[in-house]
Amino acid sequence: MKTLKLLSCVCFISLLGCAGSEPAAKRSVNADEIRANSSQAFNGLEAGQDQTVTNPGDAGVPQVQVVAESQASLSEMLQSHVCPSEDYLRGQGIANNTNLALTLAQKDISAKIQSVVVAKTEESRQSNVDATGNETIQSSFATNTQVITRLQNAQDAKPIVTLTQGGKFGVVACMLKSDAAKPFLNELAITQDSVALAIKIFEEQTHPVIRNNAFKAAQDMYARTLSIGMILDGLGVVYDNRVKASFESSQQKYKDFRSQYAFYYQMDESDASVLQQRRAVFERISAKYPVRAAVCSNGLLLKLDVSPEECSEGSLGVSCTTELNLSGSNCEGEPYFSVHARVKGSGRYDMNEARTRLYANILNGDWFNEWTVELDKWRLE
Repeated sequence: MKTLKLLSCVCFISLLGCAGSEPAAKRSVNADEIRANSSQAFNGLEAGQDQTVTNPGDAGVPQVQVVAESQASLSEMLQSHVCPSEDYLRGQGIANNTNLALTLAQKDISAKIQSVVVAKTEESRQSNVDATGNETIQSSFATNTQVITRLQNAQDAKPIVTLTQGGKFGVVACMLKSDAAKPFLNELAITQDSVALAIKIFEEQTHPVIRNNAFKAAQDMYARTLSIGMILDGLGVVYDNRVKASFESSQQKYKDFRSQYAFYYQMDESDASVLQQRRAVFERISAKYPVRAAVCSNGLLLKLDVSPEECSEGSLGVSCTTELNLSGSNCEGEPYFSVHARVKGSGRYDMNEARTRLYANILNGDWFNEWTVELDKWRLE
């Protein structure tokens, strides 16, 4: 009996000695042990264990670990908690409550994705240029990447630990890179479908404005697919750029289309009496638009009808008028639009003065402003 009591006392004293000596000795940090513990905790989360819940109304937030007085800051202590492997993105946040701290940890993960996008975009800007050194489809990257790098599935960023110190709470969250990639893969599929549809319209349409707008839409959406691809590259996720070949093919066709596109002016010299008026209208149009007096090959064919001038005398002198009718069609003659103008010139003394002023008004009159409203629609940007 005495021996048993003695052993009990020795054990009790040993326990007291161990408990009392732990705070005085600084424990060494074993990274492998920490990662193993984090992996175990994370697996427990995925298995649905309740050990990470502080109370039934706080599901999803890990159990708060009360931190004893320590010389290390809360941020430094959070740094010792790592994700199970390199397949995860890690984020941490510190706030006045656990929910806000978790939100900040999720935003930290989103910021890491954004930093990947910025680096990849700069890399692409230096390499993806055309033959003249101009960026080809990078113009819309800035706005696109700002939109698509939001953490759309924040619920997959799972907290693995919560620490508290001095009334502040710190959370470390981990998110599988494959989970982070899911919304981007979904958006990639949608944008690739949009690219394919826009290319189909460009290939099948003959209307120059529709063709131009279709390719511009394809170009913007393709830029979006590349920016999404940059995120996936940064996350180490393999994806299929299934519209690359068709876009590059249509891009070359678009360059050929734009190099040939112009306003073609069909000059009719059969009626010498209105030849001067025809040439005056041509000068007016060519001063503002790229007009070619040649056989139409690919663009907008303009035909001008000019009525013979009509002159009459009145109490204030002589007045001469002419009717101008301009039609626009494709090179095969399919009509697109028509515009009309009635131009007048007056002279106090004789008909020659009225005709001179009529010609001047064709060259400089305000009637042309209404025509530019229509013609501007056919200037491809």
